[in-house]
This record gives sequence, structure tokens and C-alpha cells, in this order.
Amino acid sequence: MRVCKNFSSFPAFFRLFLSVEMSQIFFCIGPWSYPRAACFGVFMKKILSPKEILGAKSVLVIEPTLNYRNSIKGFFSNLKVSNYKFVSTVKEAKIALLTLDVGLFICEWSLKQTNGIQFCREIRENSRFQTVPFLLLSVENLKKDVVLASEVGIDGYLLKPFSYEEFREAMLNVLKVQNVPTTINKSIQDAQALLESQELDQAEDLYNKIISQSPLSARAWHGLAQIADKKGDQARSIELLKRAIDMNPDYVDALRELIEMLAIRGPVRDLVLYSTKAHEMSPENPKYTLILAKACLEEEDIAQSEHFFKKTIRLSPKLAQAYKGLGRLYMIQEDYDSAMKNFEKSLDLDEQDVSTLNSLGMTYVKLGKYQEGIDKYQAALKIRPNDHRILFNLGYAKEKVNDLESARYFYQQVLSMRPEFDKAQRRLKALIK
Repeated sequence: MRVCKNFSSFPAFFRLFLSVEMSQIFFCIGPWSYPRAACFGVFMKKILSPKEILGAKSVLVIEPTLNYRNSIKGFFSNLKVSNYKFVSTVKEAKIALLTLDVGLFICEWSLKQTNGIQFCREIRENSRFQTVPFLLLSVENLKKDVVLASEVGIDGYLLKPFSYEEFREAMLNVLKVQNVPTTINKSIQDAQALLESQELDQAEDLYNKIISQSPLSARAWHGLAQIADKKGDQARSIELLKRAIDMNPDYVDALRELIEMLAIRGPVRDLVLYSTKAHEMSPENPKYTLILAKACLEEEDIAQSEHFFKKTIRLSPKLAQAYKGLGRLYMIQEDYDSAMKNFEKSLDLDEQDVSTLNSLGMTYVKLGKYQEGIDKYQAALKIRPNDHRILFNLGYAKEKVNDLESARYFYQQVLSMRPEFDKAQRRLKALIK
């Protein structure tokens, strides 16, 4: 029991009242001038047990280690919590969520193929689980993990190994959490709103302020990257996106944006690096396998490129770009029959792709199928009539069928567009002689 006196106001008393444990009783001696607070009475605050807070809802525990599963099961018994389910993987958790009415998530940080932070991010996207308390378990006390955890909506963090008392306290704390954004999260929301309304300088100032308070905030670095991109500074945007990913390697949005920029600007080595990260996070996503296949081809890693092109086709059999990329790979290897088959398949899926029409035309010419090649070049020119590369290829194919007048005409067309095109100059000179 604690006797409270000498409070100058009711709010001062009430703040302390809200912070005490269930066994503490306040004798309040007034009167106070605060409205409705002139009183003399006794207040008692009762703290509910985990079982009472959960009610009929269940606890879903994602914990792969048997020893910890057994320990937690014993703790539940002491707490008289009987509605719980243990799973070892995120895949099992997602299946359980189809039927389970969850009132609390308890999740190990380190899991196969993903981690607890990524799992929390995924479930927070579902309106059913946006406010369900989430307790993260970890064997390492990493400040960086704690910051990331709070940003994605994790309510508590418990370091392994833990005692019954520590587990009970952590469980109670997250169950009592009110889902109100932290100061940092609120500031990030405000900065994002400024960014969306195109108030870039104000948003940038606020993001910088957030970073000064929380340097590990991946979302703040990401926000600065988006601002740099909107201001046309793609090089800075790329560096800031890298910083965001350094802060949070599982930051999918930042990783996706970085890969898209690197695919345009390079360098290819970075594209391979970050595409590999994306593939590791989402190995069944054909978008990432395709980007990785193309990047490996640019790096002349033929074996890896072929592997990822084929994997992309397996994941998405109707993705024309995958067949096109595989065709290019076989062209480099001078396997023209395989190249032809893949280019033809790509065109079956996207008959208006000019570069595939051109590539298939080149393949036909390599195989001695000159008229088929000419037909593909002409089809490409109907879509893009002023493409000097296709005009040159058509001129060369015309040479092969001994239509020299047409060949000269197409070479002249090329040189009227690109006077410095050395190959066209040489071919035309040879024909004039």
C-alpha cells in the first residue's frame, strides 16, 4: 500500500495511479480544483492476467527449437494459458492463421528462409493482424534489430535465454500495448505525408531530423532516397537506398526500387549483388530471377544466367522476356537452333517485340534461312521503320540472297541516319566496287 498526499492536482495523482501494480491501493485525499476530482475515496487498480487478456483467443508461437518450445509450454501451464499452437516455420504459421483466432504472436527472430521481422511485416499488411500484439525472441541483443522491430510493428523484444518471470513480464507488456505509433513512427508518417504532397524540402528536413534521433531508421533513409529520386539525383538516391538496406536487409520496398534503378544505371556488379539478395528473400518471384538472369548474362556468367532464365520460365511459363533472354544467351554460345526456338517462343507470347523480331531474324540468317530472316526484319521495320540496326541487318540478308540493289539501298538508308556507322560504310563500299 502506498499513501498518496501532497499532490497539487488530480492529473498528477492519476498519472501515478496508472503506473502502479495490482496490489497497490491509493487513498486519495482532496479536495482538488480539477473538475470532478474533488473527492475523498479509495481507488484500486486490477492488472489482468495473460489468460484474462487473451480470453478465447490463441497464442501462435513460431519457434523452431525444441528446448524453447518445451520451456514456453511450461510457462503457459504456469500462466494457465491453454489456447496456444506451436509451429516451426513461417509456412506452417500462415497455414495456422487460416483457422486460428490469434490474440498474441510469439516469434523467434531467426527462421529458415526469413526472419521474425519479415514475418511481422507480412502479417501487418493483413487487417486481421494489424493490432495483434507481437513478441520477438532473439539470442542476440542487437540494437539494430530492436530498431527494425519497432518500425515494422513488433511490440516487444525478449532476449534468450529467459526465465519464467522475464517471459511473463514480456508477455504482459505486449498484451497491454496500445497500438499507438511511437514518436519516431509518427514523425515518419508525417514526413511521408509531406513527400506525397510534393513538399520535398520540408519532408527532407523531417527525415534528416528523424535520422539524427534514430540513425538506424531504414524508413527514414528510404524516404530521403525517394526525395533524391524526385529531385532527379538518381546517383544519390541509389546510395541512400543502399543505406536503407544496410539498416534493414529485409526492406523489400527499398530493395525493389534499388534493383529497378540499377537495372537502368548499373553498375551490373551491384545489380547482381542486390538481385541475389532479393532472390534469397523471395526465391519464387520470377521478377527477381529474371533480373538476376539478365545481370549474370551481362557479367558473362553463362551458367548462372542459364540457370536463372530457366528457373524464371519454370515459375512463369508465359513470360516472353525470359525466353528472349535465354535466346540471347544461346546466340552468344552460337547454339543457333536453341536460340531460334526460344526467340520463336518469345514471339508467340509477344509478337510486337521489335528486338525479338530482330534477334530471330539474325538467328535465321546464321542458320542460312535467309528469307525467314528477311521476313522477320521486315516485320520489325513495320513497327519501328527507322531503326538503323534492323535496316543494316536487312541489307546484309539481302546480300546473302544476292539482291545487291536492295542491299545497297538499305545500307544507304543506314548511313543517312548514322553516317559514322563503320560496318555499313564497309559493306556499301564493297558493293559499289
